[in-house]
Amino acid sequence: MYPKDTILNRLDTYILRQFVGPFILTVIVLTVVIWITQSLQRIELVLENGRGLGMFLHLSILIIPNLLVILIPFALFAATLYSLYRMHSDSEIAVMFAAGVSRARIAIPFLLITFLGAIATLYIAVDLSPRTYRILKQRILDIRTDLASSILRSGEFIKVIDGFTIYVKEVNTGNQFTGLLVNDYRNPSETRTYLAQRGVLQETDAGPVLVLIGGTIQSKSSRSDKAEIIPFQQTSIKVGELQKKQELQLELTERYLHELLEPDLGNEWDRVNQSRMIAEAHSRLSAPFHAFAYVLIALYALIGGAYNRRGYIVRISIAAALVIGVRVLSYVLFPFAATYNLMWLLYLLPISIIFLNLALLFDAVPFIGINRGIKPTDATPITYDERRSGPSGGELA
Repeated sequence: MYPKDTILNRLDTYILRQFVGPFILTVIVLTVVIWITQSLQRIELVLENGRGLGMFLHLSILIIPNLLVILIPFALFAATLYSLYRMHSDSEIAVMFAAGVSRARIAIPFLLITFLGAIATLYIAVDLSPRTYRILKQRILDIRTDLASSILRSGEFIKVIDGFTIYVKEVNTGNQFTGLLVNDYRNPSETRTYLAQRGVLQETDAGPVLVLIGGTIQSKSSRSDKAEIIPFQQTSIKVGELQKKQELQLELTERYLHELLEPDLGNEWDRVNQSRMIAEAHSRLSAPFHAFAYVLIALYALIGGAYNRRGYIVRISIAAALVIGVRVLSYVLFPFAATYNLMWLLYLLPISIIFLNLALLFDAVPFIGINRGIKPTDATPITYDERRSGPSGGELA
């Protein structure tokens, strides 16, 4: 015989094995499914601006942390339901209850993994998610403001700005071009037309420049009707002013916690969205409580209440509906809390669910104990021989 604490440790290990595998699988499956739907929104941006598969994957991966903030609590809930239902189907929960194992003892391994999941959710919500969203927004801004990818097209005359038109026969990788015609008439008193065999867009200390190689410059002054043609081996045109000027405006998802809690009132966007910023901060801080709320709903559905030999499909359905309802209600409470400065509501919802389920699960509410059926508190522990034989002495299946 093993010492009692060894048996309990083995029980914990067994329950953890039943729980961790489905949890990891659920996280992966949900992340991949939602990631595919979200990443498809960036295909058009990548294709329109001539970027390859690498950039598409890079942008798509950056959205994963934000998905995990929502998916981890749901994955914990689904894994809890699955593992407990499987143990019910194999009559393992009934054997545990009959052996005197309490509901708390069964719940501890689930709550341990939930604690780790809640810590991961908190870290992702307050640091990793805004960090990756900042990178994502900067990459998208770079793509949209890049002259070569967002403006130049093979075989098209492109009017970049008033007074500047470019034709490129072929756009190559590395910001290189062949067969260029550049018409620069920004200065009406002196227009220039550049013809070049090749060109390359380069970044310099003075800003981006378009370097033209092997061609001619045809210039005409308003003071003279004569056109002057000048051949060149290499010349350059400053194109920094041609690029789209866009300022990176950080929104709620790209802000760190301290930036949300202390808005910059000198910034117009922060002044307008001050209440929403503070609500976003408290919403992130309340995210870990949702993980515990969901798991405790699942625990009560499968090991709380009366023992049911007919199955638990109805309870599982009710538990799933409750979790979805809690998630939807949290979204509804967000604008309400922001409008009326009632940030405590964002914590009240999950924390009240936690305490209510703890009370129900561990019989802290007296009337819930009526007609409970098999309960671990009143089960008589059975010996090894009794587990091997039934009431009439026959061998148990």
